[in-house]
Amino acid sequence: MKTSRMFFLSVPMLVAGSIALFGCGQSSSNRTNISYRPVGMCKGYETATGLIAAGANKGFVVFKIESVDNTKYDSRFTFAPERLFVNQSPPVLAAGSANRRFVHSDPRFAQTMGFASIPETTLAAGEKRDINGVVFIPLAISNPNGGAEANQFSFELAYDTGAGERDDQQNVNEGIVLTMTNPPDAKWSVVENCKDLSLK
Repeated sequence: MKTSRMFFLSVPMLVAGSIALFGCGQSSSNRTNISYRPVGMCKGYETATGLIAAGANKGFVVFKIESVDNTKYDSRFTFAPERLFVNQSPPVLAAGSANRRFVHSDPRFAQTMGFASIPETTLAAGEKRDINGVVFIPLAISNPNGGAEANQFSFELAYDTGAGERDDQQNVNEGIVLTMTNPPDAKWSVVENCKDLSLK
C-alpha cells in the first residue's frame, strides 16, 4: 500500500515521551514505569467479516506496549490497557479531559497484527513484566494534507489511574511515568492498511 507523506510524532512534540503529574508526594524515582513505542497510524484493517475503516479525516494510532516496570514501587499495580489514552485537546487545554481518546478494545485488531490482546495484568511490588503487545486508538487527523498544523495535537500516551489505584485519588498518571522508547529523531507516517506497519 502507498504510504502517505504526512508525518506525526516528531520528538519536539513528544518531549522525551514521559508525562507525569506528581501525586501523593511520590518522587520520580519510585513510580511505576510503562514503556511504549508509537508504531504509526493506519486507515483500516481487514477482519474475517470485512474491512474496519477509521473514517474520513481519522486514523488508528498504533502503539506497542513493551513493558510495565513496578520494581521501584512498594505496592502492587494493576495495568489495564483500556485506561491508556491520548488527549487530543489543543496544547492550551491539554491538562483537561474533554478530548480523551482511549484504547479501542477490538480483539480483531490484535489478531490482524499477529498479537494476542493485552489482558489486565497485576504486578506485585518489585515486579517487572514484558508485555510486547499492541493497542490502538482511533484519532482525528487534524490536517489530512499535512502542513504546519498537522502536529498541533500531541499523541503522547497517558494513563487514567481512576479511583483507588493510587491512594484513592483520581488523577492522570498518578504514580506512573510513561516512557517512549523511539529514537530521538523518530517520525512515522500514515499507511492505508494497518498490516503494513512495522512492529519490529
